[in-house]
Amino acid sequence: DNGIQLFVACNPDGFIYNINTSVFQQITTATFPGAVTVGFLDGYFVFNEPNSQRIWVTQLLDGTSIEPLDFASAEGSPDGVVGLIVDHREVYLLGEKTSEVWVDVGTVPFPFQRIPGTSTQHGIAAKFSMSRLGNSFAYVSRNNRGQAQIMQMAGYMPQRISTHAVENTLVNQDVSDAIAWTYQLEG
Repeated sequence: DNGIQLFVACNPDGFIYNINTSVFQQITTATFPGAVTVGFLDGYFVFNEPNSQRIWVTQLLDGTSIEPLDFASAEGSPDGVVGLIVDHREVYLLGEKTSEVWVDVGTVPFPFQRIPGTSTQHGIAAKFSMSRLGNSFAYVSRNNRGQAQIMQMAGYMPQRISTHAVENTLVNQDVSDAIAWTYQLEG
C-alpha cells in the first residue's frame, strides 16, 4: 500500500482499494498488462507482467494510472520474471533461473535501472515462495542445475539455508505451487 491505496495483484487481474473512500475497483486501464506480484517503492507500485521479462511502474502515488512506456525488461538473462520483492529500497527480480536487483535512479519515463554486479544464477521455483525472514527474505530456489533448495538473500547473494534432509524430501516434487510463511520462535 502507499498509505492511500492498496494494490492487489491476482495474476493477471489487478485491483486497487482506496483506504480513504473504501472503494475497491479492478484496474481496467488499457495499458495494464496484468500483475503477478507487486511491491511499493518511492511512491511507485512496481509489478511484474505475467509470462514475460517486463516490470512496470504506476504513476507516483496512483496505482490506477499506468502509462504505456512505464516498463522495462529484466535482460540480464533471457528467463522470464516470476516474481519480485522490495527489500531495503531495492527491487529484487527473481526469474525462472536467475535474479537481478534494480534501484530507483529517477530517470524518465522509467525510474528504475539494474544495479550492475547484482545478477545471480539462482531464480525462483515458486512465485509465492518469497517471504520476509529476519532482515532479508527467503524463497524456494531454481537454477540451471536443479531446484528446490531454500535460499535466503544475503545482500545480493543467495545463501542456502535448507538442509540436505529438507532438500531430499523435495526431490522429484512439483514445488511450483509452494507458498512460504516464515516466523520466529524463541529467538
